[in-house]
Amino acid sequence: MDADLQNAIRGAVMRHLRASGEPVREAVLYERIAAEGVHADGTDVIAVLMRLEVEGHVHVDPARDEVRDPAPFQPRFWRVIG
Repeated sequence: MDADLQNAIRGAVMRHLRASGEPVREAVLYERIAAEGVHADGTDVIAVLMRLEVEGHVHVDPARDEVRDPAPFQPRFWRVIG
């Protein structure tokens, strides 16, 4: 993934998670990032989310309902930690 795109996704992820004030489902997060004009596909967004989790910036919460998102999304909820 291009470094500029990765940085754009990273910034958008953090902005939208912080603005929400609560866990956000990853498919919804992708839709918000796309609406912002960041040209990424779902796998790019998930890759950045996973990297942010490894770095300790975000945390994945288990699914809390029976959401059926299309591939590559799963019913996972992300939130900022720290």
